[in-house]
Amino acid sequence: MNNRGLVSAEVESAPIDITIALEGRRRMISVINAIPANEAEDWLGLFTRSWGDSISVPPDGAAVVVGADHHVRQMVQGSGRRNDASGPDQLDIPEDGYVLASGGRLVDPGSSALFLAANFIKGDRIKLRLNGEVADHCEISGDAKSGLSLDLDQPAMFTTAEPFTVISGGLMGFESDGSAVLKIDGNAVSVDRDGRFACKLERSEGLHIIDVELCGRDGKGENRNVAVYFRACTQDERRKVLLWVDQRSNTSSWQSEDDVSHMLERAKRAGVTDIALDVKGVEGYVSYMRTPLSGRPHLSELRTDASTKAVPRLDVLQMFVDHGHRLGLRIHASLNVFAEGSILRSQYAVLDDHPDWEEVVFKPQDGGLLMRQRASEAPGLVAFANPANDEVRQHQMAIIREIMTGYDVDGLILDRCRYDHEAADFSELTRSRFTEYLERKGRRLESWPDDIFRYEGEVRVDGKFILDWWAFRAEVITGFIADVSRMVKGHNRREGGRKVELSAYVGSWYDAYYRNGANWASPDLLYDSRLLFQDGEVYTEDYLETGYIRYLDYLMIGTYQDTLPETEKYMTIGNIATKGEIPVYAGIAINQMNTCERQRAAFASAMRYTDGLMLFDASHADWDLLDATLPKISRHSPNS
Repeated sequence: MNNRGLVSAEVESAPIDITIALEGRRRMISVINAIPANEAEDWLGLFTRSWGDSISVPPDGAAVVVGADHHVRQMVQGSGRRNDASGPDQLDIPEDGYVLASGGRLVDPGSSALFLAANFIKGDRIKLRLNGEVADHCEISGDAKSGLSLDLDQPAMFTTAEPFTVISGGLMGFESDGSAVLKIDGNAVSVDRDGRFACKLERSEGLHIIDVELCGRDGKGENRNVAVYFRACTQDERRKVLLWVDQRSNTSSWQSEDDVSHMLERAKRAGVTDIALDVKGVEGYVSYMRTPLSGRPHLSELRTDASTKAVPRLDVLQMFVDHGHRLGLRIHASLNVFAEGSILRSQYAVLDDHPDWEEVVFKPQDGGLLMRQRASEAPGLVAFANPANDEVRQHQMAIIREIMTGYDVDGLILDRCRYDHEAADFSELTRSRFTEYLERKGRRLESWPDDIFRYEGEVRVDGKFILDWWAFRAEVITGFIADVSRMVKGHNRREGGRKVELSAYVGSWYDAYYRNGANWASPDLLYDSRLLFQDGEVYTEDYLETGYIRYLDYLMIGTYQDTLPETEKYMTIGNIATKGEIPVYAGIAINQMNTCERQRAAFASAMRYTDGLMLFDASHADWDLLDATLPKISRHSPNS
């Protein structure tokens, strides 16, 4: 039995809502390949083939079978609690994976068994962590790989600013008799007596997927791929340090124009070059006063609780433009485009006046019924309007137009310009639009929504048009962004002078963002299966051609992972998806990267591997710390 390093091993479930938080819920693994003497106590164990071929599920507990790809294959509950999730009492342990099993009782709040039952379903992609870093089950269990195997020094995906790549590592189970052959990109590589190797490869700009092949005397071995993105150093004129100013988190602290001026002066001194001001929050209220086209209610009308100061009736956007430009800061107005209310706080600026705007969702919790989002048993946190609704689109365009014509902004940022999640929108309007989409492709919708997907319990079962569904929704969003782009370009031609830039903020997890209908990639992206994105079959020709960065001047991606290796991985995914065609800025959550060492490392990576960084957000700013960690970028005043 093996019981090692237990205090540092954790399992992390899939995120509840990946558009809000990339991390899921975590729990300590208390035993590895071992069962406590008192099986009735609460425990969570990880079991590999070192334990045996199978394991018994505790009668009152739960267990999860996980494959080598970290996807949940099966979730079962013990025989003492029979229901839809119940399964066999004896589970086979995958040869290439593991089983998570728990003691304790499902009926006990806070138990490990309840943690597994409540947070893991078939198809989820989960994580294991060792000392906080994402790890493989072999690293945690201490299992040695049998036979000849590879151990690479480089991660499976990374960005480099150098025009060459070194692939190095070691061979396990290596014998220096020439029986093992190592090839990198098809060329044999020498291995020293200790099994070490290093190979330097010259590279041009862009993505390169390097094949590493190891073959032993018996023909067995291991094949690995390393995705390397080479990008040259960013030109100075493309560099930015953007400070995100979230509406709800910040505006109640500004009771006067002096408060805004002081904050901007402090940001300028620390090294900020641009401000991303949230002018339409998730509740739908706006923080500017001139609304001739939309008639949107001002943020001062938003209900606040006793612990929050009321927001004065101030034109916050105008104050940012005036004082920001005085300091040489560029001001970008950000909008939560299709977000129209906080379900968490029951606050809706206009959605109650437009019931037909609300998304219709298809979720397993509603027993197969199609429900308006807020009527669902699982409504989520933010209410969304249907992006395919022409009235919704025209209204959001009116907001953008009145900002451009009423304020001297430097840019516009489209935030939450997407569907809420994969289960939206299933309205009759969308059904009609999807039917038309399929007819253009020579296909016919026969069963709604089963032709897209249905549920067996809580597990989604895809229908025959699931890939068309992903492409259709992406086409809807890309079409809206194209319309906005044409409007912004028309404004710039008419007005002259200051050019308004158009950008978007998105989550960095591109390989899962298709679920939200937002294909924030280059339309020239060619998906390579060696990238091992979560659902590679999504990237059909129809889906790929919806890539929308062609309509943007730059893009911000939220690399809000809590370790530097993960943050750098998602910077690389951003580079791969956009192909370097527009500037990309990495968002850093400064409340997570909250020490001098962590901030310096994260900021340096953003500057080296993307075109700059976005700080999320002003409400978390420790200005003394940022004075010491932010890189200083020389920028001319936009008025000069």
